[in-house]
Amino acid sequence: MKRKVAIITLGCPKNQVDSEVLAGELRRHGAVLTADPEKADDICINTCGFIREAKQESIDAILEAVRIRDKAGRSRAVRPRVVVWGCLSERYRDALPLEIPEADAYFGVEPFRALGRYIIGTRYRWSEAGRCGRVLSTPPHTAYLKIADGCDHACSFCAIPLFKGKYRSRPQAGLVREAESLAARGVKELILIAQDTTAYGRDLGGKASLARLLKRLVRIEGIEWIRILYGHPAHVDDALIDAMAAEPKVCKYLDLPLQHISDPLLKAMGRGMTKADVIRLIENLRALVPGLTLRTAFITGFPGETETRFEELARFVREVRFERMGVFTFSLEEGTRAFALRPAVPSATAKRRARVLMRIQKSLSAEYHRSLEGKVIPVLVDGTDRRRRLCVGRTPGDAPEIDATVWVRGKAGPGRIVPVRIDGSSAYDLTGTVVPPAAGRPRRKHRRSDPAGRD
Repeated sequence: MKRKVAIITLGCPKNQVDSEVLAGELRRHGAVLTADPEKADDICINTCGFIREAKQESIDAILEAVRIRDKAGRSRAVRPRVVVWGCLSERYRDALPLEIPEADAYFGVEPFRALGRYIIGTRYRWSEAGRCGRVLSTPPHTAYLKIADGCDHACSFCAIPLFKGKYRSRPQAGLVREAESLAARGVKELILIAQDTTAYGRDLGGKASLARLLKRLVRIEGIEWIRILYGHPAHVDDALIDAMAAEPKVCKYLDLPLQHISDPLLKAMGRGMTKADVIRLIENLRALVPGLTLRTAFITGFPGETETRFEELARFVREVRFERMGVFTFSLEEGTRAFALRPAVPSATAKRRARVLMRIQKSLSAEYHRSLEGKVIPVLVDGTDRRRRLCVGRTPGDAPEIDATVWVRGKAGPGRIVPVRIDGSSAYDLTGTVVPPAAGRPRRKHRRSDPAGRD
């Protein structure tokens, strides 16, 4: 009897990829995947353990799965199982089973061998080649490519190295095979992810690097956009900038979380850069990569963030005018160096400062979007809104779920990249119209040549 498995994924796209890989391997071994936990024999929860709110969400999901299991167990011959894995399970590998003993089994991060054997049995065999058989949970034309895991940075606020371990780049050959398999399935947009994408290859020795990986990926037929998320500013080198500028398939888009700009806070955070370093990098990027969309993120409320230091950050945001930006409030995480730092910033103050930054960014985003009006921009169509009779898509400067949406008039099926004239905008969205291929180009009149030379 084939086991029905429900996989619930919490956290970031890196977890999403792990769940897709596990789903593919379980299906290859005969399991049946279901989106309904109430119909599952195994409810597998891929947890997040990054910050306080994510941890609570994971705990709530585990308890809900236990409730579903217990209810279903009363009417079934075989009792379902609750299986917990991922970052929270790895971070609290000793404490979590004691705190929530109701779950049937606990596994850590990337437990593809052990967890698969637990569900399928002794005939289960894991292979790295299984990554090519992922069950995509994204639209079929877009996929994340996880190029590494772990982190070597000593950022004082971040718990990720505690449970993810040292940085581990995946060999380029395996990444290329996975990308080729995705392209063969119709994927047009590859989104590169890792804890730090810009550090790719540094642990492999030789000449491995993100720039070299990009130059190999752009040669894959069918892949049209390649996007880079989760970069660290300290690892953006000249080769990467050159590859972004020269390769048409590489989106002129870079996600580069800066966290803060005040030098004392950058030092306390362990970022390895000064304000002057950051400014030079941004100026270099914008000078050498025309049309670059720069996304960043900041933390408010880090210990020692005085009002003066926050105002310095606010001025920096106004002056640099990031095209995309997110803001998070500081989360006090046990095991990190920042856990003991003082003076602490009240939570209410951190939240107020985050709102201030987002108000600034809302105004800047509205101005940026207005500057796009009247331009024709390629848009990748993600789907349609039947009620509004519009297509929904994104520009090369917009990553899925976190950036702006383009509402498009005209016919364009999901997965197509079409030229769109931007007709209107708001702080968060754009509206536009599909431009027919011949629009805007005068048609040349061809006349038959006069043999007498009178033309």
